[in-house]
Amino acid sequence: MTTKPKGRRTLSKRDATLIRWRRDPAAFIAEALGDPIYPKQAEMARSVANNPRTSVVGCNASGKDWTAGRLVLWHQCMFSPAMTVVLGPTGRQVKDVVWGELRAAYLGSPVVNEFGMRLYESARMQRVRPDGRMDPQHYAVGMSTNNPYNIQGFHSPNLLVVVTEAHSVEQDDIEALRRLNPTRWLLTGNPFAEAGEFYDSHHSLRDFYNPIAISAYDTPNVILGEKVVPGMVTREDIEDRKIVWGEDSTMFKASILGEFSDGLTDAIVPLSAATAAAQRDKPSDPSGRIIYAVDVARGGQDKSVVARRQGTDVQILWKHQGNDTMRIAAWLMNHFEEKERPGTVAIDAVGVGAGLFDRMRELRPKGVKVVAFIGGQTAVEPKKYQNRVAEAWWLMRLAYLNKEEPLTTVNDKALIGQVSSRKFSIQSDQRIKLESKEKLFKSPDEADAVAMTFDRRVSKAGGLGIYV
Repeated sequence: MTTKPKGRRTLSKRDATLIRWRRDPAAFIAEALGDPIYPKQAEMARSVANNPRTSVVGCNASGKDWTAGRLVLWHQCMFSPAMTVVLGPTGRQVKDVVWGELRAAYLGSPVVNEFGMRLYESARMQRVRPDGRMDPQHYAVGMSTNNPYNIQGFHSPNLLVVVTEAHSVEQDDIEALRRLNPTRWLLTGNPFAEAGEFYDSHHSLRDFYNPIAISAYDTPNVILGEKVVPGMVTREDIEDRKIVWGEDSTMFKASILGEFSDGLTDAIVPLSAATAAAQRDKPSDPSGRIIYAVDVARGGQDKSVVARRQGTDVQILWKHQGNDTMRIAAWLMNHFEEKERPGTVAIDAVGVGAGLFDRMRELRPKGVKVVAFIGGQTAVEPKKYQNRVAEAWWLMRLAYLNKEEPLTTVNDKALIGQVSSRKFSIQSDQRIKLESKEKLFKSPDEADAVAMTFDRRVSKAGGLGIYV
């Protein structure tokens, strides 16, 4: 006869189901609510469970609000105490769309009532205690951004913030939500923005968010070729938009493909090109000289980064938070001895990086040319570029956009976000100028390191400060 170990309790079937639903909101939606959920919606739901911040950009009629409404129910049923704040640019978007989806799921489920939720005519849902009173610590509420005083006073160990039509929500309202210290964020919207939190969550902040993109071609009506989900985009809708807008138009790319269109922004590298480079397979036998570049952290949260490029293949070899030049030099020398010796290593020799450059000159790595990169120097083509760093970034852009010899990069969220978020302008003298780093959310460390590998003085191993 076997005996159960002392102190261990066998889970009931119901408890096991609740644990599974809590971990997997897609299962909760399919089983507790009885609603079929397609793969992209499931990805969106699971991301909210597994990531503190999720941002979903999608085409029109792709089921984002359908999923958001059901995730509010999941959060309020699976966590206790719990609060959810749903925010949108208009009351109609919140009450009629997101809350309409929540209401439909609530009324259609035989399970939700078991969790004591009471749904009101307004955009509010609150838990009823066993004694019949409303629980002041457990509710969900929807509101618009027309009154900034609405966004205060919500505090809970389990606080979900859902921002619908996030591309139209002002940054001040996002900052008000941030002050609530939510445990989970969900932003949903369309790619009709050039700035703000939603845009940044798919560009410069994509390593802080889990970004998800939904194209019309990801949706069930289009995949199956028939209307299996009423109201969702269809193949006929796509063909109609092709005729009205044209496949290459900004509106088609945004409304059908769910892409932040290149025509909506003056970024150095279009997001589509940055992601395409990261998704390509690394060449099995890359050709060309091997070039390393080191961007040295200025301080704070900045990182020191070592990038490697051989021909069209770009990799990030090492990252280190901080600017300990002795440690960076030691890593480089050890790598040269044990892994490979590049033909050239470029070092950002401005500020703290000057110390690393001097140290590498002292160490004299055999067979390696050490080049100082000084971004403020005159460009090789001074009539085209404001300075050397603008020229390096532009040459990197051309490599990203080269279709005949496509660039392959490491799939690094920070790199993708940085190259696709930094902007450029054309000065009155027709020279290309980079957006100032002071305007960026954080220093583009990975992108700066990669850009240096394209610098003309580096690639030719000539110019000021070379040590052979």
